[in-house]
Amino acid sequence: MKRLNPYSGLVGGLSADELELLSAAVEERRLREEIGVGTLAEAADRYRPRPACPACGEASPWRDGREPSGVRRWRCPSCGARFTSLTGTVLENCKKPLSTWVSFIRLALFAVPLDACAEACRITHQTAWEWRHRLFAAVDGYQDRIVLRGTVWVDETYINDTDLSRGYGQARKRGLSGQKVCIAVGIDSRKEPVAVACGHGKPSSGRIMEAMGAHVEKGARLVHDRERAHNVLVRELGLEDEPHKADVRDPVYLEAMALVNNLCSWLKRYLWRFTGMDPDNLQSYLNLYVYLFRVKRDDERWPKIARVVRHLLATDARFRSST
Repeated sequence: MKRLNPYSGLVGGLSADELELLSAAVEERRLREEIGVGTLAEAADRYRPRPACPACGEASPWRDGREPSGVRRWRCPSCGARFTSLTGTVLENCKKPLSTWVSFIRLALFAVPLDACAEACRITHQTAWEWRHRLFAAVDGYQDRIVLRGTVWVDETYINDTDLSRGYGQARKRGLSGQKVCIAVGIDSRKEPVAVACGHGKPSSGRIMEAMGAHVEKGARLVHDRERAHNVLVRELGLEDEPHKADVRDPVYLEAMALVNNLCSWLKRYLWRFTGMDPDNLQSYLNLYVYLFRVKRDDERWPKIARVVRHLLATDARFRSST
């Protein structure tokens, strides 16, 4: 026999405001059990226990009380600036509770469109758009420190450029024309990914070197599809060369390139979800994809939601509104 819920009567007798407060308290409790903190104030105290002054860099500011939300305030003894523990992060001036941000992060992990994010998180479309760009700011430059080691697979994938100046809305040219954006993709045996926007059309040696040169360790083994532009990586980085002729009917080629081909396929599926994406933001979408790829890959070692929350607070980055 199903057990009756002893709290049904209690909840049924609450006013709308009381129910809202109860829901917030329940969400805070759940977050504490899941990620160790229940509010932005608690998260700031844990991940930014003594932030440096954003104005002059003073490393030992003085405590200056707390905001009504509970976030710690600070005062700089050197320049007199006042700031909070969230100043200088992408969560600065955030008015929504941490539970709403966690819901948004869960949806971002599955590349959910903005309209659905806004509906599920009970925020406006403009707020959802702004939060996505706050995520972009947090992962800006994230791939700069990624270096592929050991056996490295590289390839390119292409998407249509939605810029009107590139012929969007007109008849599409066949082949790898200037209407397509090239994305250089790499992955190694540790499943470390890299994805870099690489201009339009078929890539040149210079563009490939600019996109991938800093991401491949010298002396690594390079597995590729005989694209001529890849030769510059082999030559300049002293790589062991393993080329395979691109032939979808050749099982040897398919097996050798399966890892990077699968990454290209998933990357295109990810980008297809963002209809109307501004081409100028393509690299930001790629940075976010690589970041979330690694977060989900390492979930057993670092729970993904807690890791993203920590990153948002520990990274010095600010969202700059264009309005």
